[in-house]
Amino acid sequence: MFAKTVSMLGLLALTAAPAFAQGGPPGPGHHGGPGGGMGGHHGMMPMLPGVKLTDQQKSQMHAIFEADHGNGHGDWKQEKAIDSQIGDLLLQGGKIDRARLAGLIHQKDVIEEAHEQAWIDSAIKVHDILTPEQLSDARATRAKLDSLREQMHALMHDADDHGAPPPPEGPSPD
Repeated sequence: MFAKTVSMLGLLALTAAPAFAQGGPPGPGHHGGPGGGMGGHHGMMPMLPGVKLTDQQKSQMHAIFEADHGNGHGDWKQEKAIDSQIGDLLLQGGKIDRARLAGLIHQKDVIEEAHEQAWIDSAIKVHDILTPEQLSDARATRAKLDSLREQMHALMHDADDHGAPPPPEGPSPD
């Protein structure tokens, strides 16, 4: 009984993962999906906090993100519906229709590929409104954020068996 319960919980977690990964409707300039849009792992928006924009650039960026957001909202709903269908298919009794599952995954891949292309188009537009100095500032901010992420990872994942960070290197206090 216990093994069956654990197996069912694992299956439920598997089917719920796409919905949790999606989070909710994307914000301006954000698509969800593998690239996470402008705020995802591609790193365009996370590096802009160190960049000072003119009022004109702010207006241009706002227009870019508004246009980008408007194009993806219907797709987000369609992806949620596909995620739901995948979950239903995986939780049904009996044998799973692999061809139907593959078709649903393909539909989602097509939507995500379109999101990636839209992200690239938006990222190029953002790049084109920035000055060389602003791009330099953005690169510096990105480098700092990358370094901080590496430090956080080291603190959280390189700890000893008790969860404490390793002791500092150097002479012992004896």
